[in-house]
Amino acid sequence: MFELNGNYENRIGTYTVLAINGPKMTVRYADGTEADLNMNIQMRIWENIVAEKEAKSASRKRAARTKRIVDNTKHYIKVISIPPGEELMFPGWEEHVVLIPENEAQIINKGDRLIFYALEARTFFAVATITGDIIQANPKKYTFTLGTNKADFYQIDIDTAASKLENSVELASIELESIPNFGQRGEQTEAFYLINEDDFELLAEALTEVSEDEEEDIDDDFDDEEEDE
Repeated sequence: MFELNGNYENRIGTYTVLAINGPKMTVRYADGTEADLNMNIQMRIWENIVAEKEAKSASRKRAARTKRIVDNTKHYIKVISIPPGEELMFPGWEEHVVLIPENEAQIINKGDRLIFYALEARTFFAVATITGDIIQANPKKYTFTLGTNKADFYQIDIDTAASKLENSVELASIELESIPNFGQRGEQTEAFYLINEDDFELLAEALTEVSEDEEEDIDDDFDDEEEDE
């Protein structure tokens, strides 16, 4: 394994092989000192160091890939049509998928974050993350009524959501920096509207508070029922 004039490393430092004599080799360290080392022992040390460096390199590459994914994350408002008086139920919701309009299939990507907006109620009601690769399916599979038997969809995770539209975040209560005229530009059902990260975080935080308040109300109702018993 070791070669004359080859450069290697142990726990002391880097060294150059000057001579090989049977099971031992003479080496010179970077500071000029020389030593006779057992080749078998040094081979195990060198292999461990190489393995450690490869593991660190792989870890750095994974971290770099993760950073690129985070850096490339985009944020959108996803417009949904929910007729007045209807419960929080619409095509794709139970299956955790979103329809991707044909002209936007190459824009939306895995890892992007979504804020759901109810067009008729003019309220924001959920936060989600696109978690899978784009899939093609018959829209009827997710109860969509479209004039085609094939459409693009993304799988999503629901991060937080209001349980009722009446508890969600009203558009009138939020000022969006990236699209200040949102709600007045003829928004289309199922369309995606790009927003900046600050606007996304503002809406996500407000919806998280809504969800937490709903959970507290449920707990209070449960406590009241126990007291009545």
